[in-house]
Amino acid sequence: MAMRVAARCLSFAILLATVTLLVYVSQEPPAAPRPADIIWRSALPSCGDAKSRPGIESGEPLSPSVIDCLSGGREREGGEFALTLYTTEGDPIDYYLRAIAYTTDVEVLVDSSQDRFGGGPGWRRITCPIGELSPDLLWDCIAGD
Repeated sequence: MAMRVAARCLSFAILLATVTLLVYVSQEPPAAPRPADIIWRSALPSCGDAKSRPGIESGEPLSPSVIDCLSGGREREGGEFALTLYTTEGDPIDYYLRAIAYTTDVEVLVDSSQDRFGGGPGWRRITCPIGELSPDLLWDCIAGD
């Protein structure tokens, strides 16, 4: 009789530990707070957005229309394109490509606050001087090259 009770308690303890682990693993990490210079950045006209789904090959998100919009924005009030890419584990990283009006600067704001395995900062800013915009040069800027 004591063995049955012990076996039931052990089974229950294993079940409880499994459920606790599943609940803990399934919770999304809290988002890193946005720095003030991100929150209060100047609003720019939208050049659209794109999301690549994890595990699905998608086309080039920096299409000619996006390049035209960002390039044209340099001659007006700027432009912003939002891009979400996913890590190998499926965590989203958001990139905001911003063409600054009347300059050759491209500003990339990177939100990696939901990257559970990357270990990097939640938000960072990259600025690249790019004379003539192209997908290759924008990808280099996104990569921090």
